[in-house]
Amino acid sequence: MQWLSVCSLLVLLSVSARSQAQNQICTIFTEAKEDGFKSLILVGLAQNLPDSTLGDLVPLIAEALAMGVKCCSDTPPEDCDRDVADLFQSAVCSSETLVEKNHLKMCCEKTAAERTHCFLDHKAKIPRDLSLKAELPAADQCEDFKKDHKAFVGRFIFKFSKSNTMLQPHVILAIAKAYGEVLTSCCGEAEAQTCFDTKKATFQRAVGKRVTELRALCIVHKKYGDRVVKAKKLIQYSQKMPQASFQEMGGMVDKIVATVAPCCSGDMVTCMKERKALVDEVCADKSVLSRAAGLSACCKEDAVHRGSCVEAMKPDSKPDGLSEHYDVHADIAAVCQTFTKTPDVAMGKLVYEISVRHPESSQQVILRFAKEAEQALLQCCDKEDHAECVRTALAGSDIDKKITDETDYYKKMCAVETGMNNNAFEKSMMVHYTRIMPQASFDQLHIVSERVHDVLHDCCKDEPGHFILPCAEEKLTDAIDATCEDYDPSSINPRIAHCCNQSYSMRRPCILAIQPDTEFMPPELDASNFHMGPELCTKDSKELLLSGKKLLYGVVRHKTTITEEQLKSISTKYHSMKEKCCAAEDQAACFTEERTSCLIKRGGTEQ
Repeated sequence: MQWLSVCSLLVLLSVSARSQAQNQICTIFTEAKEDGFKSLILVGLAQNLPDSTLGDLVPLIAEALAMGVKCCSDTPPEDCDRDVADLFQSAVCSSETLVEKNHLKMCCEKTAAERTHCFLDHKAKIPRDLSLKAELPAADQCEDFKKDHKAFVGRFIFKFSKSNTMLQPHVILAIAKAYGEVLTSCCGEAEAQTCFDTKKATFQRAVGKRVTELRALCIVHKKYGDRVVKAKKLIQYSQKMPQASFQEMGGMVDKIVATVAPCCSGDMVTCMKERKALVDEVCADKSVLSRAAGLSACCKEDAVHRGSCVEAMKPDSKPDGLSEHYDVHADIAAVCQTFTKTPDVAMGKLVYEISVRHPESSQQVILRFAKEAEQALLQCCDKEDHAECVRTALAGSDIDKKITDETDYYKKMCAVETGMNNNAFEKSMMVHYTRIMPQASFDQLHIVSERVHDVLHDCCKDEPGHFILPCAEEKLTDAIDATCEDYDPSSINPRIAHCCNQSYSMRRPCILAIQPDTEFMPPELDASNFHMGPELCTKDSKELLLSGKKLLYGVVRHKTTITEEQLKSISTKYHSMKEKCCAAEDQAACFTEERTSCLIKRGGTEQ
């Protein structure tokens, strides 16, 4: 499949917002070529029609292809000048079968903007699924892949698109390309399955990471709006491009923020148009490019890869003469003058000055300091002795100390994580979160503990030392945001609900400060709830981890103040029981007898 053409097509979607006199379809079809055009149509159909089979969509894809050919003929039909989104929706609505199967009748009864909004709303409610499960063995996939590469990748795009309807098309196609590369590298190996299993795990982690990042930004935008998104992006790109001025960075960030709403709403035509305009404009600024080495390198990439290159680039070197630390008190009169007239500009400048000096800081630490500084300026700038007032108000707040303290905290967490095996650390997270929110279900806490473990494991391994703070705190904040979004926090407990409703930068410290819930009234202790039987003798490592976490959930939930010594005692008895019963002739009877006496009566869990 012509991947560059496919992605170029997505970039060219910007033409749909220009003059309606243009033959949009031919422009897109010509640039994308046949394979690229079909891929875009496939993503759009699969994302909007998840209850359809690939076979259901083949006729529509063929019609779209025929339309592309006609629009590039000497006498193109009038439809070629229609808006792309409107044309797409009309094609879907013309099929009664597809409309009925995908519950789109209500949308298709609307017209113009109302129909577009209905399609977007329908798409937003389709469940997500990143699991990529139910796959064939590597040998069978390799056979299919070698037999018909295009058809195989097409099936992948279809399956992934229909269960990830809010992902931008260029992301889906990049993921499909990466999956194809996994098969290309493994299908020639003698041990194809081993190769595939190893590379697929890495591939899935990369997919999960990218999707989590995109979703996290959308959650922040939904809950906190443009102001917090702008602050985050100002920090992120000031850290990456410290050579750019505050004015240059501000203009760039405004354009980045403008892409968030359409991309998060599922309006992919507008999303891709705004993304292309942003990258084109940034890469056309020769003044910035001459000073920002990382950006300059990304802008030399083809149009397909520019955006993702900018997102992934490492921080540039700092400008010559830039002071090591930013002193907010050095020019407090000018700061207060700006703050009084345009507070957002003054706070943006403060955030920028800190960010260009501290690429090793997390966005959240900078935002927490900025919040304290804002309160000091609000309190002091209208006073005659504003300089001394600000100094007094910020006496206990030092950005350098905050960065050092938080970095040290995560380094200690990394030492704990690397000193334990994966299962032990994840189990310790299960214990911690069960203590503070015992009202949550096992499934909820299992996901939370897994998310926290994965973040620390990846950041401690990939970003040791200098950049551990921005890696870990950003991803942990993303995990908290996802948890607060996925579950109703008020149904768990008031403490969690309070933290979920805190300001963006304070969510993680808020949850970190929660103490074990001593008011929770646990259900009656019943050994049968611990699900320990002969299956423990044959389970693989993942199933054993799940069983161990279920045991800890049940025990800690029964007594949230249980000590580490008591937990160790239970763990020792659990392993002794497992060893004894797995060797017994009647394993089931042994587990039934032992689980109560060993784990409950002598486990020290009585309250």
